[in-house]
Amino acid sequence: MKYIKEIDGLRFFAIFFVLMHHFASIFSKFIDWGYYGVDLFFVISGFLISSILLNTKGENFSSIYKNFIGRRVLRIFPLYYCTIILLFIIGAPGAKTYIFSLLSYTFNYKFPFIPVSEPNVIGHFWSLCVEEQFYLFWPLMLIPLRKKSALLLLITIIIIIFAYSQITFNWIKPLSVYNYSGLPTRMGSLGLGALGAILEKYYTLPKSWFKSLWIEILAFALLTFALIFSIQVILGLCSLFLILKTAKKGFCIPLINNFLSNKAVIYIGSISYGIYVFHIPVGYFFAAGIFDHYWNLINFNALGIFKILKWHSWILKFPLYSGLSIGVASLSYKYFEKPILQLKDKYFKY
Repeated sequence: MKYIKEIDGLRFFAIFFVLMHHFASIFSKFIDWGYYGVDLFFVISGFLISSILLNTKGENFSSIYKNFIGRRVLRIFPLYYCTIILLFIIGAPGAKTYIFSLLSYTFNYKFPFIPVSEPNVIGHFWSLCVEEQFYLFWPLMLIPLRKKSALLLLITIIIIIFAYSQITFNWIKPLSVYNYSGLPTRMGSLGLGALGAILEKYYTLPKSWFKSLWIEILAFALLTFALIFSIQVILGLCSLFLILKTAKKGFCIPLINNFLSNKAVIYIGSISYGIYVFHIPVGYFFAAGIFDHYWNLINFNALGIFKILKWHSWILKFPLYSGLSIGVASLSYKYFEKPILQLKDKYFKY
C-alpha cells in the first residue's frame, strides 16, 4: 500500500487528544477526548492494516501472514517490551503487579479492575494490547477471504454490529466490564476501519460523498454531536469518513488539507506510537521528581487575582509534558526504532 502522509496528519489529532486528556483533563470534563483519540487510532489501524493485507500480492497464506506479523513485531515489540522491562526494573507503579499480563499483551482484560485510586504508569497500555490482538486475529480471517469480497464484507459488518450493539445495549452481561477495553467490543472501531479498506478495494464509493462541502460540514457536525453525547458508533463512522477523505486528499475546506500535509504535523503523527508509549511515564516521573515540588513552593496567595492558577497547573503541564513526550519519542524513533524498522524489508519483504 502506498504511504499516505496525510494519515499521519490524522494521527497527530489522535495523539493530541490523548495528551490533552491526560495532561489537561479540564477539557475532558464534558467531552472524553482521550476516548476519541484512542478510538481514532483504532479506526486508522483497522483501515491501514486491512489495506496492506488486501493489497499484498501472493497466494500463499503462511507467507503473507508471516511477513505481516514479522513487520508488525519489528514495529511494535522492541519499544513496547523495552519500556515495560525498564518500568519493571525501576519499580514503576503497576509494572510489577501486572507484569505478566503486560508481557502477554492481555493487560486490557486486567485494566477494568484497576482501582482509580491506585497509582500506575501502565494504564494506557491496554489499547496497545487490543491492537496487538487485532493484528494476530484479523489476518487469519481476512487473508483467506480476499477473493470472496461479498462474504468478507458481510462478516465485517456483522462484527461491527455486534461490537457496537454490545457497547450500547450490554446484551452479554459478563462482557460488559470489558466494553471499553476488550477486543470483541473495540472491534467496532477497528472493524469500521477495515470496512473502509474493503469498500476502497472492491467497491466504487460515490464520488459525490467526497466532493460535497455540505456532506463534509455535516460530518463535522455529527462528530461534534457524537463527542458531546458520547455516541460511539457515530464517532467511529465520522472517523472513517475523515480517513477516506484524507486518503483521497479531498477535503473541500483547504485549511484542513493544508494542516494535514504540514511537515511538523506529519512528523508528530509519524512518531505518535512512541509519544503514546512514553507520555504517561514521562508525565508521572517529571511531576513526582520536579514539577510538583516546585509548584507547591509557589506562594499563590501573593499573586492576587492570579492565585487561581494554583488549581490550574495544566496550563504549564500540558505544553511541558507534551513537549517532553514528543522529545523523548523523537530520540527513540531516530536512534532506536528507525534502525530496527530498516530490518523489515530485509527479513519480511512483501
